[in-house]
Amino acid sequence: MGSISLWMCLVLTICTWHKTIGCTWMKTPPRSPSMFQVFSNNTITMLQKMGHEVSGEPQITFPDKQYRQVDNLKADEQIAFISQTLNAIKKLYSSGKYESTSSNQKGVDKFMNDLYRQTSELDQCVKAMKTRRSKSVKRVNKKMSLHFKFLMNYLKLAEYSASGWEDIRTVVLAHLRRLDMTLSSQ
Repeated sequence: MGSISLWMCLVLTICTWHKTIGCTWMKTPPRSPSMFQVFSNNTITMLQKMGHEVSGEPQITFPDKQYRQVDNLKADEQIAFISQTLNAIKKLYSSGKYESTSSNQKGVDKFMNDLYRQTSELDQCVKAMKTRRSKSVKRVNKKMSLHFKFLMNYLKLAEYSASGWEDIRTVVLAHLRRLDMTLSSQ
């Protein structure tokens, strides 16, 4: 009977300990970046290297308003937003149409691997947090979902051309930088 109590106590301690740790992927150790920041910097660098200089700005509106709203959310809601946005970016690049326009397939593969790692780690964090989403969070997520649907349609209309992908790369790069800033403000 005593060993069962000991095991139950141990299991409860471990479960409680896990909840108090929170999302270790996002936590910054003293004087060094978090794992999220390391992978975020890698994805930004890889995406910059994949691009070409293009004259003119893409005709795609960036959702600045949604990011300003996210800045006012609680930390766990911001993590859920970052996770959703990175998943949308991953879905955009997972369309399978990018490879034909890229001369640097190794760079694309590294970018996708780092993006996959970020999304899988963040998805675990969000699942562990069990964040209830407020109406404002749901509204921001809906608008961001529509934004990424627009990006996918933009690519289809551009027939997945190199210039279409370059426009998308420019917008996604802005997203990654803004997500990085969102994390830094926590």
